[in-house]
Amino acid sequence: MTPLEELIRDRIARHGPLTFRDFMALALYEPRHGYYAAASDRIGRQGDFYTASSVSSHFGRLLARQAQAAWQALAQPPDFTIAECGAGTGDLAADLLAALSDLAPDCFHCARYVICETSAAMRAAQASRLAAFAAKVAWSELDALATAPITGLIFSNELVDALPVHLLARRGGRRREGLVTLSRDRLELAWEAPTRPRAFADYLAKGELKLAEGEQCEIALDAVSWLAKAAAALGRGYLVTIDYGDTGAYLSGRPTGTFRSFARHRVSEDVFANIGRQDITADANFSALINYGATYGLRALQLARQADYLIQLGLLDLLQETTLAGETPEAVKARLALKRFLVPGGFGDRFKVLIQSKGDGLPSDWPRPHPRRSAP
Repeated sequence: MTPLEELIRDRIARHGPLTFRDFMALALYEPRHGYYAAASDRIGRQGDFYTASSVSSHFGRLLARQAQAAWQALAQPPDFTIAECGAGTGDLAADLLAALSDLAPDCFHCARYVICETSAAMRAAQASRLAAFAAKVAWSELDALATAPITGLIFSNELVDALPVHLLARRGGRRREGLVTLSRDRLELAWEAPTRPRAFADYLAKGELKLAEGEQCEIALDAVSWLAKAAAALGRGYLVTIDYGDTGAYLSGRPTGTFRSFARHRVSEDVFANIGRQDITADANFSALINYGATYGLRALQLARQADYLIQLGLLDLLQETTLAGETPEAVKARLALKRFLVPGGFGDRFKVLIQSKGDGLPSDWPRPHPRRSAP
């Protein structure tokens, strides 16, 4: 039994069942033993899962094109903020800033890079990885940015799927919430009356979720709260959300929902095993992000497969560059990494990209990069 499981058992014994949302928050973010709070080596070959930035530095190079295009769409403001929510080990930030510095120096000169990160272990890893850009990088919270809303770009890569969720099911013709309780000395789910019935009903509507008898789904109120904070922090500019998930219509009709665990690159549905030592995730509901976003002043510009989005940013150009570079080990490695974004069933297929804008006078579609000669 892990120290965190002992803590959770003690809390249930003292105060009664936990919502799954509170259990997931403890499992991932408890300050001493939570999965993300206790270590920074969760990503990559030696960790539990890959992210796009851990697969290829070209992912950051492509997002640098998005940053420059956003800067140009905003009429090249002298104070341009790029804010990343949940920056992992800092690899994506480093790759993006390096590309921007090399190939879009005017934009780089105007830019500051702000990281919104809750994990002290991750912040330490990010500071080490971004030492070369120390003058450009700062750490803050979205609430603090909202006191003087930014002009620029806020983005996240695999953040929403890691935000705690409630579980809701329809059983016996009624909605029931999954609570974590102790039964015969084991942690398990018990289905009881919802703790926040009005909020859950609103999420089902805005998330475009249909809950039939015997089915269950995730209610991602923390994602809604994050979205509200991001919208408040963004005075004028763009919000780019990259994650695996889909619309509510696609997510509906799943008897067990989408939540699961990851450890050593293997998927498990036993979220009560090795608590604090395995990741717990749930698919992002992009219908909810779009519909709640509209109430926060965010206009949805595009929802696309990540592969299509990266092609629009110039993925095929980069792939051609690696092909022209020949069969050197570096070129072959880069080429194989880029192809992982195009393989059916891989990153490019499973992940979606949602672009939303806020503010007057912006183009009606998402800011596209200029031809390769003038953009990274």
